[in-house]
Amino acid sequence: MLRDVLRRHPNLACPEETHFFRWGDPFGTDALNRALTNNAVLKKHREIDGVSEEEFKKILAESNNRGDLYQRYMRLYIAKNKPSATRWFDKTPQNIYGALLIATTMPKAKFIHIVRDPRNVAASLRLGKVVKVESIVGSANYWHESVQIIKGLKRAFPERVHELRYEDFVAEPLVHVESILNFLGEPFDPTTFAGLSIRNSDHAEEALLSPDDLSRLEIICQLGLKRYRYKTSPTPTEG
Repeated sequence: MLRDVLRRHPNLACPEETHFFRWGDPFGTDALNRALTNNAVLKKHREIDGVSEEEFKKILAESNNRGDLYQRYMRLYIAKNKPSATRWFDKTPQNIYGALLIATTMPKAKFIHIVRDPRNVAASLRLGKVVKVESIVGSANYWHESVQIIKGLKRAFPERVHELRYEDFVAEPLVHVESILNFLGEPFDPTTFAGLSIRNSDHAEEALLSPDDLSRLEIICQLGLKRYRYKTSPTPTEG
């Protein structure tokens, strides 16, 4: 949702998810090269981006690190898809595990973290339209590990991280788009975002999580729930 909104800005270009910082194997190793070149999802993403496999393998071979690969890929993507763009961004949730490496490899990079109630995250993962995670421990840690990494990133680079809650964004999208663009140093023209249709996606009524699931999720995510002002179940009292 946020990616599609920001793509409307004339200066900003964004491809499909790249996953360049997802895996822990060092850049230039056979393991990482196999992950990047053989993954069927990434091949499909490059097809959508208009980047051929031959072009990708060439820039991968020419690159010296992940940041270098990023720059080469984005220049190619922009040339093919949005030549007027002056900046690029990437929306790959799994790249959170490489956030510190991204920050140090690309010192001008800024980070936008949109956080959503973890109960809806877990329900969405159980529904599995994009990624399916049945285990409540797994889905809760999708959220918990990400917000803990962001906490460390903000401590290291407070001026380079902008956070917002999904629920606040859908309530006042233009307010938050303007705030994001101010953070990026990009001009805000409300007419660019005219006709935005933002719908809040809430799985609360679908009963995808049992009471036991919800209880365990709150235990795992308790620090982040408090940090981002999400309500928790009342603590039982003895009577």
